[in-house]
Amino acid sequence: MTRAGGGLRAWGSLVLLGMCSWTGARAAALPPVTNLTVKAWTTSSITLRWEAPSGLDQQNYTYWVRWTGQSDKTETRNTTDTIFTAEGLDPGSSYEFSVWVEKDGANSSEETLNATTAPNPVRNLGVETQTTSSITLRWEVPEGPDPQGYTYWVQCTGDGGTSETRSTTNTSVSVEGLEPGTLYEFSVWAEANGVPGSNQTLNSSTAPNPVRNLGVETQTTSSITLRWEVPEGPDPQGYTYWVQCTGDGGTSETRSTTNTSVSVEGLEPGTLYEFSVWAEANGVPGSNQTLNSSTAPNPVRNLGVETQTTSSITLRWEVPEGPDPQGYTYWVQCTGDGGTSETRSTTNTSVSVEGLEPGTLYEFSVWAEANGVPGSNQTLNSSTAPNPVRNLGVETQTTSSITLRWEVPEGPDPQGYTYWVQCTGDGGTSETRSTTNTSVSVEGLEPGTLYEFSVWAEANGVPGSNQTLNSSTVPNAVTSLRVEDWTNSSLTLSWTAPQGPPHPPYTYSVSWVEEGTPASGTRHTLDTRVVLELEAGSLYTFTVWAERNGASSDNRTLTGATAPSEVTGLQNETQTSTSVTLQWEAPADPHSQLYVFWVQWVSGGHPQGEQGPQGRQANQTGKTNETRFEVEALEPGTLYNFSVWAERNNVASSTRSLRASTAPDPVTITSCSSASGGYKVVVTWSCPPGGYEAFELEVGRQRVSQPPSSCGKGVSMSGLGPAKSYPAVVTTLWDGMRAQSASVTCHTESAGVIAGAIIGVLLLLILVGLLVFFLKRRHEKKIEKRQVPRDLVFSFPGDILAEDFADHVRKNEKDSCCGFAEEYQQLALEDHSQSQMVASAPENSAKNRYRNVLPYDWSRVPLTPLRGEPGSEYINASFIPGLWSPQEFIAAQGPLPQTVGDFWRLVWEQQSHTLVMLTNCVESGRVKCAHYWPLDAQPCTHGHLQVTLVAEEATENWTVRDMKLRHMQEQKALSVRQFHFVTWPDHGVPHSPDPLLAFWKKLRQWLDQSMGGGPPIVHCSAGVGRTGTLIALDVLLRQLECEGLVGPFSYVRKMRESRPLMVQTEAQYVFLHQCILRFLQQSSPAPVKKGAIYENLSYENAAATEA
Repeated sequence: MTRAGGGLRAWGSLVLLGMCSWTGARAAALPPVTNLTVKAWTTSSITLRWEAPSGLDQQNYTYWVRWTGQSDKTETRNTTDTIFTAEGLDPGSSYEFSVWVEKDGANSSEETLNATTAPNPVRNLGVETQTTSSITLRWEVPEGPDPQGYTYWVQCTGDGGTSETRSTTNTSVSVEGLEPGTLYEFSVWAEANGVPGSNQTLNSSTAPNPVRNLGVETQTTSSITLRWEVPEGPDPQGYTYWVQCTGDGGTSETRSTTNTSVSVEGLEPGTLYEFSVWAEANGVPGSNQTLNSSTAPNPVRNLGVETQTTSSITLRWEVPEGPDPQGYTYWVQCTGDGGTSETRSTTNTSVSVEGLEPGTLYEFSVWAEANGVPGSNQTLNSSTAPNPVRNLGVETQTTSSITLRWEVPEGPDPQGYTYWVQCTGDGGTSETRSTTNTSVSVEGLEPGTLYEFSVWAEANGVPGSNQTLNSSTVPNAVTSLRVEDWTNSSLTLSWTAPQGPPHPPYTYSVSWVEEGTPASGTRHTLDTRVVLELEAGSLYTFTVWAERNGASSDNRTLTGATAPSEVTGLQNETQTSTSVTLQWEAPADPHSQLYVFWVQWVSGGHPQGEQGPQGRQANQTGKTNETRFEVEALEPGTLYNFSVWAERNNVASSTRSLRASTAPDPVTITSCSSASGGYKVVVTWSCPPGGYEAFELEVGRQRVSQPPSSCGKGVSMSGLGPAKSYPAVVTTLWDGMRAQSASVTCHTESAGVIAGAIIGVLLLLILVGLLVFFLKRRHEKKIEKRQVPRDLVFSFPGDILAEDFADHVRKNEKDSCCGFAEEYQQLALEDHSQSQMVASAPENSAKNRYRNVLPYDWSRVPLTPLRGEPGSEYINASFIPGLWSPQEFIAAQGPLPQTVGDFWRLVWEQQSHTLVMLTNCVESGRVKCAHYWPLDAQPCTHGHLQVTLVAEEATENWTVRDMKLRHMQEQKALSVRQFHFVTWPDHGVPHSPDPLLAFWKKLRQWLDQSMGGGPPIVHCSAGVGRTGTLIALDVLLRQLECEGLVGPFSYVRKMRESRPLMVQTEAQYVFLHQCILRFLQQSSPAPVKKGAIYENLSYENAAATEA
């Protein structure tokens, strides 16, 4: 039998399922069917075809078909047709079919046929592997009964239409011998018992060959360009190329291209990447080619020069931006002017290129290399430093400039060098300037100042090492060169320090030449004052210059002369009532023959005290070339103070003094009358001009002494006889000298005449008594002529209650301040005869401003003696008791030019923080006090003490100055504050207490705040008048505040026990009371009482305040 439809014929196979014949009871009845065959099959049916039995009437035939499957299940169907389809069969299963004919109950024999259903298609046909020459297919067995007996057929058809078929019993097959990168069509079907199932088709391609010659074309910091050649094999135009980039962190990125090159961008600089490249054909990738390549690193950053020497340049840079650059290698290329270059590598970020020429410009290129890939280079031009300049020195120096000169550095041609000069002063400030010359003049400098100069060469903007030189400008010349003081054996020169910085101190050189001799000397000092030991009465030429830091200023020249020595042997040779003749011996000085002698005299007053110090005449002078001088036109009976000194070159010696008196003038007897019945006479004589101590009246042979008050009055001489004539003479006595009047003859009278005279005398006495009575009534109108007798005793107040003080002042102000006058007169009459031997010593006389104001020995303030200087322990200053201490204040005279140093020694040794000055330096054209403090911030030096003015604050009535007193040897300092009251008028008192009270409050506030240290030092000019008034005011106001009592009279008397003339005038005594009264008025809210006075009166009897 053959498969119906030619199905089996296509496979070239004949399936013979087998036939069976079966003989039954009616076997002979009907013939069997013939040509039983399989017409068609599916996975679930088989269609049979046969032919009817021959020779029989086919009508009413019934055909029976029975089939039995592998499970032995049998089914039977009948049909009248010769074609029958058995359905509901299992796929790929074998069945046995039996077909017979039945007619009229008769059955033919059975025809038997074995047939199989077609298997199901294979499942999940797919490609398992693909290589360049093979494709491995895999599938799953078809659905249905156990397919173990299946045969699988695989047909492969290429692009050219050629095909190849092979079979397998496995569910996979590797088709080999294929072309690489070629698309094939694969058909796979199952076959069961020679029956094929429907086929499954799959298109698949072989893998292409690997790309060839994979390499890197370019590398940047963020991309790498790869290039390759197409794979070997058929035309690769349809290939897709895949590039996979894997970084250090394992992250990868894949991209495709149809080109044979690709630029992979977005990469990290200096990073190593792994690149895989493969071709893909028809979706099938080939094997990859792998390449490791790195991006270029970024350029190095901040390439710069770290150091430059004459033979090397050290470069420094920062690592490039990007990932960790620890593995970088850095390349440095150095190219010189001649074009020669040298390259070296380092793993550091700095390199020192050595062996270079000094002062030469080089080009440096620096780049990083990562994984063998160089980054772009950074370029820098830099020069080596030139060598130092040679032989740096100073050419010239002035007060404001220094000229430097040097030689060019060693090395290549230095024509293009720039030279820099830096000038640094003492304060650290510096200035730099440049030049192309080998010399420079640095100007605008401070005189006398040390500067540090640094000079270096610069080549191509690179400085060489500097050469340093210290040099000073020339100091300015000293100014205000003057002779400050002189003696017979020394000259004190002083000058003002040169303008310019105060430090370091100048050294001053003083040289001198004596007149007419070649002798000369030089002295060096740090002070602006020098004392030179010289010959007396000689003229010298002095040259002074300043020196600092080895540089000397211009000279300043001055001519000065020493004072002659004192004259000796001064004596009063003769005197008359109007003249005194003095004689002396010239000093034993080398030039005494050239001296001029001056004689000065001033009235010293009269013993009876009619004239005090304020009533003296002004000084008068005369001069002579002789050693004898007659002083004429003097007042008779007057004590004079004579001073004689020598002078040469307008420089005077110290004075030699003498007190001498003119002879008294004789009186004139104005009358001589008889009295007492002729038994006595009354002699009257006029008061002589000038001074007189007593009178002697001689009538006849009788002589009687009379007091000075007897002149102008009748003096009786009894014991005479009546009616007689007697010669009368009156002798004036004065300072041991006698002046006899002209003799007058006196006549006694008879008794009658005497009786009449007695009556007349009685009437005269009555008239005189009346006259005296009226004169007493008018006493207060004549206060300017009153005299307080020495023997009159008053009752003076002690301490006064505060509430009674205003009444006390009002009471004493009556009758033109008569009460104050009486109190002050009592103070003046009290005798304080105490020793003043130290102040009167010859060596100290020149240290006293006024000869009548000398400190007592017991209360004076001694200084520490200076070795080899007699009298150096003396200063005109006294301790004054206060409210709490017997040495609470120091009252001092205003310093003289020669005692300024002693005054500052007093401040230092007493450690006094407070100075009170109550005078101006010059008043009414007269010098009252030396200017003992610095004029400005420039310090003044006095021996070992240096005074510096720190601050100054001026108001309308006073100035407060802060000063620093430094002991140069002990290196210690003392802060001193000076309170200077400037509106106390000369020869008067302030117009109102208010300014002085305000000044006192400021002073007292300071004293209370700065307790400790020595007593405050108070001075005016003499150190008694204004000084005593202020000290008394301070003590009395504090007594008032503490005790509610005040005793001006008692305290002034107490002060005068320690220093003479304290509160020197009556005007000052009244003003003291007015200040206390004003203080009470300011302190009390009560209204001012009627009559209370606090503005000063005009005192008709007030003397000037002080000399």
